[in-house]
Amino acid sequence: MKVDKLHIRSQFKNLENVKVDFDEDHLMTVVVGRNGSGKSNVLEALVAIFRNLDLGVSPPFSYELTYRLGESLRSNPDSERWVEITIDADPSRGTTSKQYQVKVRDLSLIDHTESMFGEASPGKVVPFSKVKRDKEGNAPYLPNYVFAYYSGPSDRLESHFKKHRTDFYRRLLKDELDLKGDIRPLFYAKPHHSQFVLLAFFLSEEDSAEKSFLREHLGIEGLDSIHFVMRRPGWTKKVGELFWGARGVVRRFLDELIKYTLSPVKVTRQEDTSLTGSNLRNEFLHLFLPDVESLREFARDLSPDELFKMLESTLLSEIISEVSVRVITSSSEEPLTFRELSEGEQQLLTVLGLLKFTGGKDSLFLLDEPDTHLNPSWAVKYLRFLREFVPNHEASHLLMISHHPLAIAELKREQVQVMRRDEDQKITASMPDENPRGMGINLILRSDMFGLQTTLDDDTNEMLSDRNSLAAQERLSKEKIVRKEGRDPETEEEYLSWLNSELEVLGFNLAADDPDYFEFLREKYHSKKLEKH
Repeated sequence: MKVDKLHIRSQFKNLENVKVDFDEDHLMTVVVGRNGSGKSNVLEALVAIFRNLDLGVSPPFSYELTYRLGESLRSNPDSERWVEITIDADPSRGTTSKQYQVKVRDLSLIDHTESMFGEASPGKVVPFSKVKRDKEGNAPYLPNYVFAYYSGPSDRLESHFKKHRTDFYRRLLKDELDLKGDIRPLFYAKPHHSQFVLLAFFLSEEDSAEKSFLREHLGIEGLDSIHFVMRRPGWTKKVGELFWGARGVVRRFLDELIKYTLSPVKVTRQEDTSLTGSNLRNEFLHLFLPDVESLREFARDLSPDELFKMLESTLLSEIISEVSVRVITSSSEEPLTFRELSEGEQQLLTVLGLLKFTGGKDSLFLLDEPDTHLNPSWAVKYLRFLREFVPNHEASHLLMISHHPLAIAELKREQVQVMRRDEDQKITASMPDENPRGMGINLILRSDMFGLQTTLDDDTNEMLSDRNSLAAQERLSKEKIVRKEGRDPETEEEYLSWLNSELEVLGFNLAADDPDYFEFLREKYHSKKLEKH
């Protein structure tokens, strides 16, 4: 799955007549821009588009979208398909089927067609009934999976996934799911998924790239214990039954889990149910796995991704109330609970697990500021982390929103989209003027990608500006005036001398971007020092 171009024609949030040209030849595209420039709205627009396509309902706004499915024949000569799909959608055209115009081009025939006729094949028209997902779950012209993650508290992005989550939940209760198969096509990652990722990473006894990553970057050496707290769900009508009438994959999961827990305990206690503090009495079952060996024995017939899916499904069934994972770390003599790790560590693990256990062929990953809590040493490596965990680079596309200049430091210009809003509130998106790769952090910040005039703090920048202004004058005034708040009246020469001494301490006495101007400053300051001596 590679997104090529998106043209939002009618208004969606603050976007109208906005064109975004994603780079379909690379694994990832990063969108940058100031707050309010519509970055997050672009990701939300894509989620809304694919949600409505998948469900077979009217488009959320007028748009044109072009994307590719499959793998390029250059990278994989045995690829089953490599097609380009262009969808022209407009809610004003009448019935739902008329609102969508879909054209499909077989890219494997492009070279042959163009060589014969001198122009690209226009593609074949596909009826919308063939595009939306059918009752058997097939949707050959849509991505297999659309995954999203947002590091902030807003649920506006998550709301687009509720219908698919509800449908999955209903099938779960009816025992219609096989978790050895696929997960739901639209999946929204939440913070609690990070603990499920951790358990799945430690399922194998053998060393792995995942466990090496945990050791090297998170300092997690091993798994100490797992405490599950199960609760009686609201949908049950059975009181007193061990797992409250759970069925299907969830029941099989729980029946197997309890065999390996130490002294299961069921208690009745108060449960908070609202922000006002009102609560009800409910039943809870505490299940404790004492070590990593018991986890592996319990899940001996499951692959890591199957364990992840089962945990997520049990949570979705409203039976899991809490999971507390204790880990052995290199930074502490005593085991720590996972929640004692930093926000950045938990956030990183959530995203990497999303890529590892839920990704696959023709997957689209939408990440909104996933690097919010990362320190600079991780931020600069973040894209490398993502590349290592994406299972299929040729048939996956990762679109990411970021405010961190280090996140784009290694990218080419075609992998970056800069969004801007002008004085008339018109929003545009375009490639930057230069490649971020090799520019360095200061130049990236001062480029058209971030638009800072300087990377210095305001006080230091003001002193440099005053110093440079005085240095450019042929003569300095001997009249005493107040040059800076908090200082006594002084002449321009006295003020310049003070500026020089202050900036010299900061290492900026002769700082200048222009080499000719630098020479001018050096000569002027050195000559003044020589005159005094």
